[in-house]
Amino acid sequence: METRRGEPPSDPTALFRAIVSKLRETRRGVHQHRMAQALLQRDANGSRLIGLDADTERAVFFNPASRTLELIPFDREGTHEERAEVLSRRLSDPSSWVEANAAELSWVHPHFRWACGLDDAGQS
Repeated sequence: METRRGEPPSDPTALFRAIVSKLRETRRGVHQHRMAQALLQRDANGSRLIGLDADTERAVFFNPASRTLELIPFDREGTHEERAEVLSRRLSDPSSWVEANAAELSWVHPHFRWACGLDDAGQS
């Protein structure tokens, strides 16, 4: 894994806008702001948002307490943990998973793009 120098991106407003922008490209309706807010709320509550799957119907989250990587459906009502799919267990750092699976994601959190040295081309 390539190590980056400097500071990772951390502007919460830019992060919110990036998620809304991706959802506007891929999801119908007018609730992209509510969906982005739900994803960021879960991120703020301890599970780290990693990215969005190809159809942006599910988000990848890393739970550092359980060291589990999960694919969680979401919509305008919020995230639906009861329908989560476990992608990996006993994971200490999700960066290696991101590097191996970034091509399958429609959007990768800027922190992980930075940490993994991913090219921003095609990732918004």
